[in-house]
Amino acid sequence: MIKWRLMLTTLPFVAVVTAIKAVLEFGVGWGGAVDFADVGVVLTAGVFLTGFLLTGTISDYKEAEKLPAEVATTLELLEEILVLAASIRPAIKLAEMRRSLLGMTDGIRDWLYKRKTTAQVFEVLTGFNDVLQSLERDGAGPYASRAVPQLASLRKTISRMDVISRTGFLPPAYALLETLLALILILVICAKYKSQLAEFILVPVLTLIYVYMLRLIRDVDDPFDYSPDGKRRGGAEVELFPIEEYRERLNRRVG
Repeated sequence: MIKWRLMLTTLPFVAVVTAIKAVLEFGVGWGGAVDFADVGVVLTAGVFLTGFLLTGTISDYKEAEKLPAEVATTLELLEEILVLAASIRPAIKLAEMRRSLLGMTDGIRDWLYKRKTTAQVFEVLTGFNDVLQSLERDGAGPYASRAVPQLASLRKTISRMDVISRTGFLPPAYALLETLLALILILVICAKYKSQLAEFILVPVLTLIYVYMLRLIRDVDDPFDYSPDGKRRGGAEVELFPIEEYRERLNRRVG
């Protein structure tokens, strides 16, 4: 059902434009002011600009798909470092350290679901330094040194996810595409068609294509658009199951 969400929510726009054209055609008796053939240049410009924006947003999206797996891998590597440290220093309380790691995992998960702010998730990451300091005190300094770069890698990945989520791709290009889309819809309504059959096929189809593509680009532009209850707000969010599945594994080991 998720893959159809964007399509279904676009259909009301299609219905409105088609209804306006039908009212002008049958209610007012106005068939249009410009030949449809003359609209081709504007339609081509819309296709070009749509392709340009989609290419740019897809590149960030493909990178974003890899980031949850990188987060999960780094968290699991941190856990393995803690296990190795505990194997040579029995005084190290592995269960407590795993609980701290679970707390950090939950903090990252809550941030992805918009339950924590970016500042709060970085505070959670900074708080894990207490675990590394305890390793130093318990005589496992080399393992603490191995964990520090992994924590830095985790910060880098979280920062990249935050930038992708909070920044849009070329806002001036969006402004031009939205203006061009409005112009295309006006021209589609004002165009004269060779037959009514062609008219009421082309009007909804062209409206669907251009409105859908604009909304798809906006959806792809934020691949981490989740709500606090864990549901997707759009139809193009990246999967977070690597983090969820690692959390389940860690939770079983802690429990």
